[in-house]
Amino acid sequence: MSKEQAFDCIVHGGLLVSSSGAARQDVFIRDGKVVRLGRDDGSPEAARRIDASGKYVLPGLVDAHCHPVYADKIDTLSQSAAFGGITTLIPFIGTVKAWGQASDLMDSLRKFIDLGREQSLVDFGLHCTFVRENLKEMKVLIPRAVEMGIISFKAFMAYARRGMKLEDNEILMLMEVIRDNGGLFMVHAENGAIIDYLVEKFQAEGKTSPEYFLPSQPNLVESEAVYRALTMAGLTRTPIYLPHLSAGESLDVVRWFRARGDVKMFTETCLHYLTLTDEEMKKSGTLAKVGPALKGMKDVEACWRAVEEGLIDVVATDAAGRMMKDKEPIRDRVFDSPHGLPDMEALFPVLYDEGINRGHTTLPRLVRMTSEMPARIFGLYPPKGALEPGFDADLMLFDPWAEHVITASTQHKKADYTVYEGRHCLGAPVLTMSRGRVLVEGDKQAARPGDARYLPRNPSLALYRS
Repeated sequence: MSKEQAFDCIVHGGLLVSSSGAARQDVFIRDGKVVRLGRDDGSPEAARRIDASGKYVLPGLVDAHCHPVYADKIDTLSQSAAFGGITTLIPFIGTVKAWGQASDLMDSLRKFIDLGREQSLVDFGLHCTFVRENLKEMKVLIPRAVEMGIISFKAFMAYARRGMKLEDNEILMLMEVIRDNGGLFMVHAENGAIIDYLVEKFQAEGKTSPEYFLPSQPNLVESEAVYRALTMAGLTRTPIYLPHLSAGESLDVVRWFRARGDVKMFTETCLHYLTLTDEEMKKSGTLAKVGPALKGMKDVEACWRAVEEGLIDVVATDAAGRMMKDKEPIRDRVFDSPHGLPDMEALFPVLYDEGINRGHTTLPRLVRMTSEMPARIFGLYPPKGALEPGFDADLMLFDPWAEHVITASTQHKKADYTVYEGRHCLGAPVLTMSRGRVLVEGDKQAARPGDARYLPRNPSLALYRS
C-alpha cells in the first residue's frame, strides 16, 4: 500500500455499535475521518493501531444540553465531557442575567465561539437562549444567528423572578419568527405562575426545607405547560424540542400529540430523571435541586417506558456545574438556592449501568439517544452522530467490565460534588477520540485545548426540516 493510502489509525478487535445493531468491524481512519469499516488483517500501513478487544466501539456522544456558565466554563466542562466519551457539546448561551451574561446577545454568542475555539477540548455548536429583553430585536437577531450557524432557540415558560419567563403571546410571536427563519424552537415547559404562587405560599408558611421543593412544583406544572407549548407549536406550525421531560403526565401529553401527528416535535430527558428521585433532595438537600424538580419513582419508571417505546429522542446532561458553597444553605431556604446539577462525565457510565446492567434498554438505543438523534435533530449529521465512511472519527471505547466508583474527587470538573457520589458502576469509557485525535486514554488526558471546532449548523441538514 502506498504512503498516500496509509491510515493514520485503525481501531481493531472491538464490537462496533450503532443505533441499528452491533458487528465485529474495525474502523479505518485518515485525516480525521472514518475512511472505511471492515476487518483489519494486519496488512494496511497505519501510524497507530488501537486494540479494542473486549470493548465496545461507540460513536462519540453528542450532549445537546449543557450550561458552561457557572463554576464549570467551557474549559473544564469540555474536559469532563472528553473523559465521559462526549465529543460534541451544544451549550446554551444568551443574555441571561442569572447566568452572569448581560451583554449584547450577538456579542455573547461571538465571544463564546471565540472562547470555545481557544479553550474547549471537544467540538461544539450553540443554542441561543431568548429572554424578554431580546424580543424587541428578534426579527433582526434570529436571522443573524442563523447566518452564524445557530439554528435552535430556547425560551422559558417559568422563572419570572430571574427575568427569563415569556408570556404565551410573546412565545407565539417568537415561534413564528423562528419558523420563518428555518429554526427549531426549544422551551423550558413549566407553569411559572403556579410555581411562583406555591413558592410564595410555602415561604409564608415557613416550609422552606428540601422536602417542600417538589410539592412547590408538582408534576402537573410541567404537563400543563407541555400541553400549552405543543398547542402553540401546532397553531404556528413551528417545529419544537422539549428538553428535560421529567413527569409521567408530561409523557402522556407527548404521547397524545404524537398520536395526532400534527406537531413536529422532539423530546429529551436527562440522566437524573432516569436515575434519581425526590429522595435525593431529602438526602443531599439543595445539592440535588434542579429544574424541573426530581420526581418520584413512578416518574423514573415512566421515563424508561418512554425510552423503550421510542417516545424519548434524546438523553442529555443539562450539566450546570456549581460549587457546593454556591448551593448553600444545603438544608434550609431551599427556594433561595440556585438550580443545577454538575454531572456530565457520569452520563454514559451511569446510563449504561442503569439502562443495560439493570435491563431497562439496549445499547443500540442508548447510541441512538446520545449520539445519532441529537446530531440529526440539530443539523450535525453528518459529520457527527455515527461511525460511517465520511463521518468524523469521533469515538469512545467503552469497557463493559471496568468496575469503578463515582466520586467528586475523580471527576474532571471544577464543581466539587456529584449527586452520584459513591455509586458503583460496571462499565466505563477508556478512550475518547475526536476527529482521529485521541483526547483521553485510560485516566490520562492525551490532548490539549485549541483544536476544537465550532460547528455552524445547517437547517437543511436538520431532522426537524425533513
